[in-house]
Amino acid sequence: MRKLVQLLVAITMATVVVSCSNTDSDPAGSGLIEANEATISAEASGRLEAVYFDEGDKISRGDIIALIDTTKTALRLEKARVLYRAMQTQRENALIRIEQTAIDDSLAQKEFRRISRLVASGSANQQQYDRVENTAQKSQLARKAASVALESADAELARIEVDINLLREQLNDCQPTSPVSGTVVTSYVEQGELMAAGRPLLKIANLDSVWVKIYLPPADLTGIKLGDRAEVDPEDGRDQPLSGTVTWIADEAEFTPKNVQTREARADLVYGVKIVIPNHDQTLKIGMPVSVTIP
Repeated sequence: MRKLVQLLVAITMATVVVSCSNTDSDPAGSGLIEANEATISAEASGRLEAVYFDEGDKISRGDIIALIDTTKTALRLEKARVLYRAMQTQRENALIRIEQTAIDDSLAQKEFRRISRLVASGSANQQQYDRVENTAQKSQLARKAASVALESADAELARIEVDINLLREQLNDCQPTSPVSGTVVTSYVEQGELMAAGRPLLKIANLDSVWVKIYLPPADLTGIKLGDRAEVDPEDGRDQPLSGTVTWIADEAEFTPKNVQTREARADLVYGVKIVIPNHDQTLKIGMPVSVTIP
């Protein structure tokens, strides 16, 4: 009997050991550190007079990145301003002309009505009537012409104002500013180069918060949800891993990317999982390999 009990205990212990050895491990994977990046391009063409930031420099939103030659744009802007002032003078003359023609027309219409009454009473002849009628018609046409001249001046002023605003924008484009804050990771230009609109100037990355994408098999997704904590190990000998957060899980499976080295894994369908890691001290660098575990 004692031997039977000992045998049962041994079988039970063996079952526990086997059960423990078959426990699934936490989902894990590896990947390369990436960051949100923005490439800033030139919106104006011309010679690059200065570049104010280099690779590794910190940059804030609104900082002026570079200076592109403004000479031609500034001259066109000054020409447009001169035309605007000249057109303002023409508009003032048109206003004066409207006042003059209004007075002339009022007098001509009064004279026309007076002669009309005299012709009706027989005190004036047809020749006098025809003369004042012609004068009244001309005064009306002159008044209309003055109004048209004013409308034309207003339209030309509006057109020149649009040109001035456009040239101001082009002048601002000669001093491109950063739309984001971050660190300059790539500089594409050197002072003195001839720039074309659309040519890249700098690439800026936000290194205060980086991310890594790992790929997991479907079986590992059942216990993972958005917001879960992840442990990120840069494998630099530290005692404690860095903390990250699961922010994205792919909706569709894909074949394992080529950067996974094992031949067996490449044949599997996997799901991408994105983990964001705070990086205020910028310990993690773009392109750094890390291991990730989602406990």
